[in-house]
Amino acid sequence: MPKEIREKFNSNEFYVVDLPYGIMLIPRVKDPIKALEEEGKKLPDIPIKELKKMIREEAEKEIGLR
Repeated sequence: MPKEIREKFNSNEFYVVDLPYGIMLIPRVKDPIKALEEEGKKLPDIPIKELKKMIREEAEKEIGLR
């Protein structure tokens, strides 16, 4: 893996996911719990019920149900 990529994602290890149209590289994090907590901090400050509703509505739009 090129140095620039390793530094950008702060990881020397990546998961390789085989997809029908190519591969996807996912950086392996050292502390997955901490990484998840950091991602959680990026969520909007709204109740979980409302967030779930928003996600469901967006998913329905993407598959053409709305």
